[in-house]
Amino acid sequence: MAAEPEPTVPSKVFTDQELMAVGYAMLGERGLNPNFVDDSQITRTSFDTHPISPLQYTMQPAECSAFHLPTSDEALKDLSVGFAMGAVPLLDETDPTSQIRFTIRSAEAGRLAVADFDYTDEILSRCAQFTATEVGTDAAPQTLMMITPPSVGDRSYALMGRPDAQSGATGVGLRVLAGTISISMFRAVPSLKSEADAKPTLDAMAGVAKELIHQSLKHPPVVTPPPANAMSPQQLTDLLQSVSGPGGKKVDTAAGTVVDGTSVGPMEKCTYSDGTYYSALRGSTWVGGEFPASMTTMGSTLFIAGLTVNLVSMPTGAAQPYPFDKRAADLRDCPVIQEQVFSDTASSSTSQWTSIRRLGLDVAADSTYAIAHEHPDSGVWHLFVGARKGTLSVELATIWPVGSDPQPRADEMAAVINELFAKAGQPAGGT
Repeated sequence: MAAEPEPTVPSKVFTDQELMAVGYAMLGERGLNPNFVDDSQITRTSFDTHPISPLQYTMQPAECSAFHLPTSDEALKDLSVGFAMGAVPLLDETDPTSQIRFTIRSAEAGRLAVADFDYTDEILSRCAQFTATEVGTDAAPQTLMMITPPSVGDRSYALMGRPDAQSGATGVGLRVLAGTISISMFRAVPSLKSEADAKPTLDAMAGVAKELIHQSLKHPPVVTPPPANAMSPQQLTDLLQSVSGPGGKKVDTAAGTVVDGTSVGPMEKCTYSDGTYYSALRGSTWVGGEFPASMTTMGSTLFIAGLTVNLVSMPTGAAQPYPFDKRAADLRDCPVIQEQVFSDTASSSTSQWTSIRRLGLDVAADSTYAIAHEHPDSGVWHLFVGARKGTLSVELATIWPVGSDPQPRADEMAAVINELFAKAGQPAGGT
C-alpha cells in the first residue's frame, strides 16, 4: 500500500500563542531575535484599552475592495481567529523600510478563503490596476497594480503601490492562503516604478511565507507555561521607562513580553547570534527600546547616533551557566568573533569582527562586557556593553566615529546600566 503524501499546507487551526511560536521558529532559523514577533496577548489588550479607529478605503472600481491587505485592527477584533504579527529585518534592523511586516491568521480553511480570497478570475482581471483613497482624510488616491504572485501556498496575490503625480507612497504587498493559515505581508519600497523593481522584495516575501508554512507543518508549535519569573513584562517595561539616557532623554520602548525561546541550536563559542542567545533564554521576560538619537560635533562633522537597550529578567530558578555569562565571556576573551547576520540573498550568514577593542565598564555586577569593533565599510565603531546583576541583565548598543575614542560613549552607557540596577534594587549574586 502506497504511503500517503505528506501535506503541503497545515490543516490544524492555530491559537495566538502557537502562531507566535511559528514566527519565533522562522526567525530563529534566520539567526534573528525572536522578539521581532509581537506578543499577541499584549497587542490585543492594548487594542482593547486604546482602540484605534480602523482605516477605511474607497476602491475604484469598487469590486477591487476584495484585494485589500488587512489592517491590524481588523485582525485584532476577531478573537475567534488566531493572530500573530511581527517583522523580518532584511538589512538594517532599525530601518522600517528594510523590514517585511507580516501578519498570520488561522481559522478553518473555508472561512479564510471567504474572508481573504473572495473574488473571481474576472474580477482579478478587471482589477489589474485600481485606486485606493483613505476615507475621511485629504490623502491623495494611491494607484495599486496587480503583479505576478509567487508560487506558494494554495492561493496568493500580490500588489504594488505606484507613485503618481499626487501620491509618492510606494510599497509591495503579498497575501498567501495555505490551508488553515493566511499570511499577509507588506514592505515599504522607495522609488518603486515597475514590477521589476518589486521583484526582489516579492522574492524575499515568498521566502518568508514558505518558511512560515514549513514551520507550521514540520515543527508543530508546542506552547507550555513559562516558569516563574523575577519580574513581569509590565514591571520590566516600567523599570526601563523610569531611567534617563544620555542628555536626560527618555526611552521609546516596545511592549514587554515573555521569551518563547524556540530552539535554534546551542550558543557557539566566539559567535554573536541573537537567534541562539534568545533561544537559550526561554521563560525570561524581555523589553527593548531606544533612547532618541543625540547629536555630537566631531571636529567639523555632526554625528548622530541612537542608543538601543535590551533588558532581560531571568526565571527565578534559572540554572547556571547563564546565557548572558556565556556571551560576556566570549566578548571579553575571543580574539575574533563571528556575528550571525541575515541578508536578502541568504537565510543566514556570518560577518567577522577583527578590529576589536575592549573597553572599561564601571558597573558593579556579577558579569560584564564592553567591546567596540570597527565596521569595515561604514567607518564607525559598533559598541556593545552589557551587565548582569542577579537575575537582571542589561545590554546596550550604539555606533561611534572611528576617529574618536569610544570609551566616553561606553561610560555614558555604563551610567544607564547603573541607574537601572539601582532602581531595580537587584542584589549581586542573586541566583
